[in-house]
Amino acid sequence: MCEHKQFLIQSSDEIVGMRFDAGAAELLEDYSRSQLEKAISAGALLLNGKTVKARTKLKGGDSLSLDPTFFRQTPILPEPIPLTILYEDDDMFVVNKPAGMITHPTDIVRTGTLVNALLASGRPLATLFGADRPGIVHRLDAQTSGALLIAKNDVTAEALKHMFQQHLVKKRYLAIVEGSWQTEGTVVDKALGRNPKHPEKQAVRSDGRNALSRFITIEAQTEASFMAVDIATGRTHQIRVHAAYCKHPVVGDTVYGFRRQRHAFAHHLLHARRLSWQHPHTGQEITVVAPLDDEFLRALSLYGFHVPLSDDKDIAPF
Repeated sequence: MCEHKQFLIQSSDEIVGMRFDAGAAELLEDYSRSQLEKAISAGALLLNGKTVKARTKLKGGDSLSLDPTFFRQTPILPEPIPLTILYEDDDMFVVNKPAGMITHPTDIVRTGTLVNALLASGRPLATLFGADRPGIVHRLDAQTSGALLIAKNDVTAEALKHMFQQHLVKKRYLAIVEGSWQTEGTVVDKALGRNPKHPEKQAVRSDGRNALSRFITIEAQTEASFMAVDIATGRTHQIRVHAAYCKHPVVGDTVYGFRRQRHAFAHHLLHARRLSWQHPHTGQEITVVAPLDDEFLRALSLYGFHVPLSDDKDIAPF
């Protein structure tokens, strides 16, 4: 019998009080709620080691366990995909994830992900979060490029996970959005949850998880605006949903923005520009800046933005 993956719920976790199936869907984002409901019914997803009803409410101290063989996933193999390393020490490193690359495998996509590349890099990787997520402590949308922090060992992975949960890692994004948006700091404090009509999408919901974003104009043109975006939380698709909510969707985002785009770009124009955090073991303050890719630079030129790319450093963090 295969050993189950264990997930311990802390009393401060936001899924406390949620239904078992809903909380599991938030915790195990690679699986749909319907998939997890099937796993609960089949006894492959347990609560405190027991089969319970999907409507059971979660409490602090509860333990979720998943039989990883239930979804019959194929093994993840190393693939010699080039990586751009922006920072590295004995405990962690930062990669500049290219747009179009999925962060870690799903039950459908098992090749071509960042994890496949990490496995081929020869670096030690934390195993705390299972075979599908070696080293992964946070992630970026497939079409979002930029800085991604990777843990080399389980102690560091646990420390970084806690730092992300407590919003101690500062995250700055750059985006090009539709329309002229002049703002010195629009704060969007709108909770997000699964779209009830389209479960693969997120939506602003009063009963969702809190999400906080700040949009700052670097330069605005008539057709589009070049923005810095800080987020105090890290919800799925957060910036894209909040930008669309403000009527300025990210250029190239055909899910939350315009289906018909004025210009054809290889990916949506959202980039994880900067990560800042305190090293959990040494206390050193670390800031890593990820260069923009050629497609983003092409877009800046196409729209006629003239601001030097270093200008976002002068914007105070959230």
